[in-house]
Amino acid sequence: MRERPGLFRTRPMAGLINPRKPKVPQTDKFQKGWVMPTLSAKFLNRSTLRSIRPDLLLAWLRPSADYLKSRGLTLPDALDLDPSTNWIGGGAWDVPPSRRIDYDKLAEVFMSPTADMPAKLLESVFLIQEMANPPGMDLLLAAAEAHGMDFGHRDDLSPADVAVQFWLMNPRLLENLHSCHEMARPRSFRYFSTDASPVPAFDGPTPAQVADLEERLNSFYVAWKCGKGARVFSYQQERVWWFLVRHGAPCRREGAMEDGKPTSVCYRPQKHDVLKYDGGRGEIAVNCCCDRERRVLLRHFGSALFGRHDFFPGTAKYSLAPLVQGRSCLACANQFGIERINLIEVEFYFREQPWNA
Repeated sequence: MRERPGLFRTRPMAGLINPRKPKVPQTDKFQKGWVMPTLSAKFLNRSTLRSIRPDLLLAWLRPSADYLKSRGLTLPDALDLDPSTNWIGGGAWDVPPSRRIDYDKLAEVFMSPTADMPAKLLESVFLIQEMANPPGMDLLLAAAEAHGMDFGHRDDLSPADVAVQFWLMNPRLLENLHSCHEMARPRSFRYFSTDASPVPAFDGPTPAQVADLEERLNSFYVAWKCGKGARVFSYQQERVWWFLVRHGAPCRREGAMEDGKPTSVCYRPQKHDVLKYDGGRGEIAVNCCCDRERRVLLRHFGSALFGRHDFFPGTAKYSLAPLVQGRSCLACANQFGIERINLIEVEFYFREQPWNA
């Protein structure tokens, strides 16, 4: 086995990817620390917007009609929805302009948001684009059945149709389901164990504990220049409790074009951290952006849920550091019950060619 200076590479543990970073234009609400979602170029293009059933699209956009009109897009009062007459493949309707949606202008409005874009429109775009895929559709349809929501008997609904209709029927539930969907993404975790013995019973957080946790985290993120608005969502899967922490990130300022002139747009990205607590083992797994944030999360979760800021001492349960010592990492004479360790494979990633060896 060759050993050369480099970066040891491990495969991420199965679990919950770093989510996208939603962003919002500078607004009065944003200045108060309110974090809003991003508008995706991949989702909000002309062809994707055409794929949404026109009547659902119109119902979604209708509450923001005044804003859209100020941007040069007037919504039709009615649509010609007779597929036997003017349907053209690809989602376009060959009807008079007064009875059709200008998809080109709509895409332009979405891709160049202004500071006065309605907050609910921004939020709905983010939630719909995140759930407008086959796995998201499965989750929404299962939730609709569980909550007695009637989507009709059509068999031609696309994932985007289902996401838009779900927003129209129950936006709060859509937000909740998106949080569950977000936690199902692959992630890498670092694990920490409590030193409490025996491990105290944990039946899930109470509303008061969640409120206390959000207050603690908001204080940290404000001091860390990430703004207000931190939220904590909790879900149980068997004996493991999952926690999704939604919060802002440091502001970004980027160049933009407005009315043909260069300008700049300031926005605060949105971030998601994920923790999962196994009450049987007293073990918590954390996925976040840096060591400082990880220490704060451990301290605040310990304080809010268990009454001890040092409930999780902060020493990682697993470490790959011994591998950099070479073959001495295989020594196990002082480990009772282990006869020998055989190293099967080590893979290194280098900063220069050859990239691996």
